[in-house]
Amino acid sequence: MLDETITLTARVAWGMLPEHLRVKLSKKMAGLLRHYGEEYGLKFTRDGWVRITDLVQALRRIPGFDWVTVQDVLEVVSRDEKGRYEVRDGMIRARYGHSIKVEVEYEELSREEIPETLYHGTVARRLEGILREGLKPMRRRYVHLSLTPQDAYTVGRRHGVDVVVLAVDTRCLEEKGIPVYRASHKVYVTPWVPPDCIRLAGRG
Repeated sequence: MLDETITLTARVAWGMLPEHLRVKLSKKMAGLLRHYGEEYGLKFTRDGWVRITDLVQALRRIPGFDWVTVQDVLEVVSRDEKGRYEVRDGMIRARYGHSIKVEVEYEELSREEIPETLYHGTVARRLEGILREGLKPMRRRYVHLSLTPQDAYTVGRRHGVDVVVLAVDTRCLEEKGIPVYRASHKVYVTPWVPPDCIRLAGRG
Protein backbone atom coordinates (compact mmCIF):
# COMPACT_ATOMS: atom_id res chain seq x y z
CA MET A 1 0.00 0.00 0.00
CA LEU A 2 2.86 2.37 0.85
CA ASP A 3 4.54 1.65 -2.51
CA GLU A 4 1.33 2.41 -4.36
CA THR A 5 0.89 5.67 -2.43
CA ILE A 6 4.43 6.68 -3.42
CA THR A 7 3.87 5.88 -7.10
CA LEU A 8 0.57 7.75 -7.12
CA THR A 9 2.32 10.76 -5.61
CA ALA A 10 4.89 10.45 -8.39
CA ARG A 11 2.04 10.42 -10.91
CA VAL A 12 0.99 13.86 -9.72
CA ALA A 13 4.56 15.12 -9.95
CA TRP A 14 5.28 13.65 -13.41
CA GLY A 15 1.83 14.14 -14.91
CA MET A 16 1.54 10.51 -16.00
CA LEU A 17 1.02 7.04 -14.58
CA PRO A 18 4.06 4.90 -13.75
CA GLU A 19 4.34 2.05 -16.23
CA HIS A 20 3.31 -0.75 -13.86
CA LEU A 21 0.13 1.10 -12.84
CA ARG A 22 -0.72 1.91 -16.46
CA VAL A 23 -0.42 -1.77 -17.43
CA LYS A 24 -2.41 -2.84 -14.37
CA LEU A 25 -5.18 -0.37 -15.18
CA SER A 26 -5.23 -1.27 -18.89
CA LYS A 27 -5.74 -4.97 -18.09
CA LYS A 28 -8.62 -4.18 -15.77
CA MET A 29 -10.20 -1.80 -18.29
CA ALA A 30 -9.99 -4.49 -20.96
CA GLY A 31 -11.65 -7.00 -18.66
CA LEU A 32 -14.53 -4.66 -17.85
CA LEU A 33 -15.08 -3.46 -21.42
CA ARG A 34 -14.76 -6.89 -23.03
CA HIS A 35 -15.95 -9.48 -20.55
CA TYR A 36 -17.45 -8.70 -17.14
CA GLY A 37 -18.41 -5.03 -17.00
CA GLU A 38 -22.08 -5.80 -16.40
CA GLU A 39 -21.12 -7.46 -13.12
CA TYR A 40 -19.91 -4.03 -11.97
CA GLY A 41 -22.97 -2.13 -13.13
CA LEU A 42 -21.83 -1.02 -16.58
CA LYS A 43 -24.60 -0.59 -19.15
CA PHE A 44 -23.36 -1.14 -22.70
CA THR A 45 -24.90 0.18 -25.90
CA ARG A 46 -25.55 -2.34 -28.64
CA ASP A 47 -22.14 -1.55 -30.15
CA GLY A 48 -20.18 -1.69 -26.90
CA TRP A 49 -19.99 1.91 -25.65
CA VAL A 50 -20.17 2.98 -21.99
CA ARG A 51 -19.73 6.36 -20.35
CA ILE A 52 -16.16 7.03 -19.27
CA THR A 53 -17.40 8.28 -15.90
CA ASP A 54 -19.34 5.03 -15.41
CA LEU A 55 -16.21 3.03 -16.23
CA VAL A 56 -14.25 5.00 -13.64
CA GLN A 57 -16.93 4.33 -11.02
CA ALA A 58 -16.87 0.61 -11.88
CA LEU A 59 -13.07 0.53 -11.59
CA ARG A 60 -13.22 2.25 -8.20
CA ARG A 61 -15.47 -0.53 -6.89
CA ILE A 62 -12.65 -3.03 -7.49
CA PRO A 63 -10.18 -3.42 -4.59
CA GLY A 64 -6.89 -1.70 -5.40
CA PHE A 65 -8.36 0.67 -8.00
CA ASP A 66 -9.97 3.36 -5.83
CA TRP A 67 -7.35 5.85 -7.10
CA VAL A 68 -8.48 5.80 -10.75
CA THR A 69 -9.60 9.04 -12.41
CA VAL A 70 -10.96 9.94 -15.85
CA GLN A 71 -7.51 11.35 -16.65
CA ASP A 72 -5.94 7.96 -15.88
CA VAL A 73 -8.35 6.16 -18.21
CA LEU A 74 -7.68 8.63 -21.02
CA GLU A 75 -3.94 8.23 -20.51
CA VAL A 76 -4.23 4.47 -20.89
CA VAL A 77 -6.14 5.00 -24.15
CA SER A 78 -3.65 7.51 -25.55
CA ARG A 79 -0.59 5.38 -24.73
CA ASP A 80 -2.00 2.02 -25.82
CA GLU A 81 0.17 0.75 -28.69
CA LYS A 82 -2.34 -1.79 -30.01
CA GLY A 83 -5.30 0.58 -30.26
CA ARG A 84 -7.45 -1.52 -27.91
CA TYR A 85 -9.76 1.36 -26.98
CA GLU A 86 -11.84 4.03 -28.69
CA VAL A 87 -13.11 7.25 -27.11
CA ARG A 88 -15.87 9.48 -28.48
CA ASP A 89 -18.13 12.14 -26.94
CA GLY A 90 -17.49 11.09 -23.34
CA MET A 91 -17.91 7.40 -24.16
CA ILE A 92 -15.39 4.56 -24.37
CA ARG A 93 -15.35 1.04 -25.78
CA ALA A 94 -12.97 -1.78 -26.56
CA ARG A 95 -12.38 -2.04 -30.30
CA TYR A 96 -12.11 -5.84 -30.25
CA GLY A 97 -11.82 -8.89 -28.01
CA HIS A 98 -15.37 -9.03 -26.62
CA SER A 99 -17.01 -12.06 -25.11
CA ILE A 100 -20.08 -10.04 -24.06
CA LYS A 101 -22.83 -9.71 -26.66
CA VAL A 102 -22.04 -6.46 -28.43
CA GLU A 103 -21.81 -5.81 -32.16
CA VAL A 104 -18.88 -3.57 -33.07
CA GLU A 105 -19.22 -2.54 -36.71
CA TYR A 106 -15.88 -2.55 -38.49
CA GLU A 107 -15.09 -0.69 -41.67
CA GLU A 108 -15.30 -2.60 -44.92
CA LEU A 109 -11.86 -3.01 -46.46
CA SER A 110 -10.95 -3.26 -50.10
CA ARG A 111 -8.80 -6.16 -51.29
CA GLU A 112 -5.79 -3.84 -51.49
CA GLU A 113 -6.23 -2.71 -47.89
CA ILE A 114 -5.95 -6.22 -46.44
CA PRO A 115 -2.40 -7.60 -46.10
CA GLU A 116 -1.95 -10.83 -48.02
CA THR A 117 -0.61 -12.50 -44.86
CA LEU A 118 -1.63 -11.94 -41.26
CA TYR A 119 -0.42 -13.80 -38.19
CA HIS A 120 -1.80 -15.58 -35.14
CA GLY A 121 0.15 -16.46 -32.01
CA THR A 122 -0.69 -19.58 -30.02
CA VAL A 123 1.10 -22.37 -28.15
CA ALA A 124 2.24 -25.81 -29.29
CA ARG A 125 -0.38 -27.79 -27.34
CA ARG A 126 -3.13 -26.14 -29.45
CA LEU A 127 -1.47 -26.61 -32.82
CA GLU A 128 -2.86 -30.05 -33.69
CA GLY A 129 -6.45 -28.95 -33.09
CA ILE A 130 -5.98 -25.73 -35.06
CA LEU A 131 -4.50 -27.51 -38.07
CA ARG A 132 -7.41 -29.95 -37.94
CA GLU A 133 -10.33 -27.58 -37.27
CA GLY A 134 -9.00 -24.10 -38.04
CA LEU A 135 -8.95 -20.99 -35.87
CA LYS A 136 -12.22 -20.36 -34.05
CA PRO A 137 -13.25 -17.37 -31.89
CA MET A 138 -13.90 -19.66 -28.90
CA ARG A 139 -15.35 -17.40 -26.15
CA ARG A 140 -14.79 -14.21 -28.16
CA ARG A 141 -16.69 -12.77 -31.08
CA TYR A 142 -13.86 -12.98 -33.63
CA VAL A 143 -10.47 -14.57 -34.26
CA HIS A 144 -7.69 -12.01 -33.72
CA LEU A 145 -4.92 -11.66 -36.29
CA SER A 146 -1.74 -9.62 -35.94
CA LEU A 147 -0.08 -7.46 -38.56
CA THR A 148 3.42 -8.85 -37.90
CA PRO A 149 4.85 -12.17 -36.70
CA GLN A 150 6.53 -10.29 -33.84
CA ASP A 151 3.17 -9.03 -32.57
CA ALA A 152 1.69 -12.52 -32.92
CA TYR A 153 4.58 -13.95 -30.91
CA THR A 154 3.90 -11.45 -28.12
CA VAL A 155 0.26 -12.54 -28.05
CA GLY A 156 1.26 -16.19 -27.96
CA ARG A 157 3.59 -15.61 -25.01
CA ARG A 158 0.58 -14.81 -22.85
CA HIS A 159 -0.45 -18.46 -23.12
CA GLY A 160 2.91 -20.15 -22.54
CA VAL A 161 6.57 -20.34 -23.49
CA ASP A 162 6.21 -22.85 -26.37
CA VAL A 163 4.94 -20.21 -28.79
CA VAL A 164 3.84 -21.09 -32.31
CA VAL A 165 3.25 -18.37 -34.91
CA LEU A 166 0.79 -19.16 -37.68
CA ALA A 167 0.54 -17.35 -41.02
CA VAL A 168 -2.98 -16.77 -42.35
CA ASP A 169 -3.52 -16.41 -46.11
CA THR A 170 -6.13 -13.68 -46.46
CA ARG A 171 -6.57 -14.35 -50.19
CA CYS A 172 -7.61 -17.87 -49.21
CA LEU A 173 -10.17 -16.36 -46.82
CA GLU A 174 -11.42 -14.08 -49.60
CA GLU A 175 -11.91 -17.02 -51.95
CA LYS A 176 -14.05 -18.70 -49.29
CA GLY A 177 -16.11 -15.57 -48.68
CA ILE A 178 -14.79 -15.07 -45.15
CA PRO A 179 -14.42 -11.35 -44.34
CA VAL A 180 -11.43 -9.72 -42.66
CA TYR A 181 -11.88 -6.46 -40.74
CA ARG A 182 -9.39 -3.98 -39.32
CA ALA A 183 -10.03 -3.55 -35.60
CA SER A 184 -7.04 -1.25 -34.97
CA HIS A 185 -3.83 -0.25 -36.69
CA LYS A 186 -2.20 -3.51 -35.49
CA VAL A 187 -5.08 -5.97 -35.14
CA TYR A 188 -7.41 -7.53 -37.70
CA VAL A 189 -10.36 -9.80 -36.96
CA THR A 190 -12.25 -12.49 -38.84
CA PRO A 191 -15.12 -14.86 -37.94
CA TRP A 192 -12.91 -17.94 -38.41
CA VAL A 193 -9.95 -19.32 -40.36
CA PRO A 194 -10.22 -22.73 -42.09
CA PRO A 195 -7.23 -25.10 -41.78
CA ASP A 196 -6.27 -24.81 -45.45
CA CYS A 197 -5.74 -21.05 -45.05
CA ILE A 198 -3.13 -21.61 -42.31
CA ARG A 199 0.56 -22.47 -42.45
CA LEU A 200 3.19 -22.68 -39.75
CA ALA A 201 5.35 -19.53 -39.76
CA GLY A 202 7.65 -20.26 -36.84
CA ARG A 203 8.16 -21.54 -33.33
CA GLY A 204 9.37 -19.61 -30.31
